[in-house]
Amino acid sequence: MRRARLIAGWTGVAGLAWLAGWLHPGHEPSATPLFLLGPVAPFAAQVQWLRFHAASLRGETPRALELAESALALDPRSSAGWERLAAHLLFDLASREREPALERRRAFFQAGLAVLARGAERAAEPGALEFYRALALIGKAEADPELSQGGAGELYAEALAALERAAARGDARAAELQPQVRKRAADAE
Repeated sequence: MRRARLIAGWTGVAGLAWLAGWLHPGHEPSATPLFLLGPVAPFAAQVQWLRFHAASLRGETPRALELAESALALDPRSSAGWERLAAHLLFDLASREREPALERRRAFFQAGLAVLARGAERAAEPGALEFYRALALIGKAEADPELSQGGAGELYAEALAALERAAARGDARAAELQPQVRKRAADAE
């Protein structure tokens, strides 16, 4: 009896989701589940992040990336979520130890930077994501400068631009780091 009610309940939820998508065809289909989840969406996103972590540990990269994207769709204002996916791309997948092929490392690196750019448009703390972008660029300028055609100098210049955007978006830490990055950029040229 309990199982029948559970099945009927979930069937009703699925029916409502379908009906909402059918009645409002101008909306994206992915917006319907968010409407149904409402305030529970951030918790559902956390479950997806746990699943992402487990898939990453198992080496299931495509599945992990899919789970990360679904978590971000559930909670796009979470700056930590955008940082988590970017870190996976920038530091795990684009590392020399994991990926010896330079072109593949560059592709993962660019994908990580693109995730941070997307996050800066949607997250609650865009300045923090720009600051994180700057830190990632500085780290790669020191550890793997060949990720950029222009080498370490270009990576430092991009980091400086990211720090300026972070400061403009209210991140106080960015102004403190700018003089050091300016000096490193000048030394790298």
